[in-house]
Amino acid sequence: MRAVCYARYGGPEVLELVDEPQPAPGPGEVRVAMRAVSANPVDGKLRGGLLGAVAGGGDLPAGTGRDGAGIVVELGEGADPALIGRAVALLTPRGQGAWAEELVVPEGCVTLVPEGVDLVTAGALPLAAICAWRGLVDVAGLQPGQRVLIHAGAGGVGHLAVQIAHHIGAEVIATCSARNRDFVRSLGADRVVAYDEEVFSELLSDLDVVYDLIGGPVHLASAGVLRPGGVLAYLNAAPFDATALRPDIRHALVQVAPDRAALGAVLQLVAGGALRPELTILPFTDFARAQTLSDAGHTRGKIVLDLAAAETQP
Repeated sequence: MRAVCYARYGGPEVLELVDEPQPAPGPGEVRVAMRAVSANPVDGKLRGGLLGAVAGGGDLPAGTGRDGAGIVVELGEGADPALIGRAVALLTPRGQGAWAEELVVPEGCVTLVPEGVDLVTAGALPLAAICAWRGLVDVAGLQPGQRVLIHAGAGGVGHLAVQIAHHIGAEVIATCSARNRDFVRSLGADRVVAYDEEVFSELLSDLDVVYDLIGGPVHLASAGVLRPGGVLAYLNAAPFDATALRPDIRHALVQVAPDRAALGAVLQLVAGGALRPELTILPFTDFARAQTLSDAGHTRGKIVLDLAAAETQP
């Protein structure tokens, strides 16, 4: 069985495709033959040694990636027999790399893929879908008619969040580069602010919700465009000065963890045609290029590696 690992910190060049023993499921676990895995910004931060023990980093050698999709091929004792042979999407537990031909994960980490959703699409979604759904629905409690600002609206999490917010019936404002303006509008954004042409904090005010996927100065500026009592939901991205935050709004960190309900909800939106993931699909052997593109942060939507592509064959 092949897996992508790294034995030292650095750029994408430290990634290697290595042979590992086939994993065996223990009690309550399932073994999944992977068909697709995706790239996420956290992969590069961990690979670069920027997070230490945070988010599962710290021990070398290490695997990379957090999510993907495949077919359940073996069950551990006590796992649901109905899962055998089923297509599933998964987010691995913190610290476990997902970029491998086979994975063993706890049963609770897998979500059934509905009819009409192919495994490459499903493999691109788990981490980003859980982040998008949790941030807007579970944390911010976004309601129809509310005004929401979503940063990085063309990115992996952002382009899903824009579509989810539009589906909910909110008034959606998103930031992105000028070159991505039309793309983000096509996702359902009512207004797009191009960060390389405009300053969002000078144009917007009295919003109900902001979903910050960037952090740093963007986080501090985002607080200023909310109404009193508004919600600033955010991912653990670039650090910011928490002492400078407004006391009259709610600040809520979105925790990233396996979540069947959140991932299942997004997969159903995809199956029903209400959500359209934008994918850059590469063969599994292009793992270093995938993380190079992810590190650069300019790719629309999600980057996904297809393990079934002809190039993955020895």
